[in-house]
Amino acid sequence: MKKSIIILIALMGLIVTGCQKENVTAPITPDKPDIPTGNLSAPNWNVRPNYDYSSSMTAVVEVDLSLTYPQIGNNWHVDTADMVGAFCDDRCVGVAKPTGSLFFVYITSPNPSLNSHVTLRYYSAVLKNIFYGDVEFPFNNGDRRGTVNNPLRPLFRAEE
Repeated sequence: MKKSIIILIALMGLIVTGCQKENVTAPITPDKPDIPTGNLSAPNWNVRPNYDYSSSMTAVVEVDLSLTYPQIGNNWHVDTADMVGAFCDDRCVGVAKPTGSLFFVYITSPNPSLNSHVTLRYYSAVLKNIFYGDVEFPFNNGDRRGTVNNPLRPLFRAEE
């Protein structure tokens, strides 16, 4: 009876230890560095849906991490909570979450042709940071930029 209790306690110890190991975060090693993140919550980018004029953009996000996050290398990926926002000045005129690796952005406007240009911002939920696109284009009603087969490929960088 005493041996059975000792064996049972040993087995319970193995089970508990096994469960604890699954919940432990992997240690930082030279081949797996800690990924630093920003401190930004998901932005509240809202678009007024009742505008009469619109254009669209199909894009793939490419992020330059060389200066801000050099240790990440190829470990970065698009997350389902990521967002791309289109802006005229500081007004959000379009926002989209990813569908696979593509972002389908519907851009709206109160005017058929805005005097300012559309710029892009990308929020990474993994990195908790906002990145700024290297493209700028005029809003033109009915424009379609990029397709599924040939998406727009803006390069995004963190603001330095």
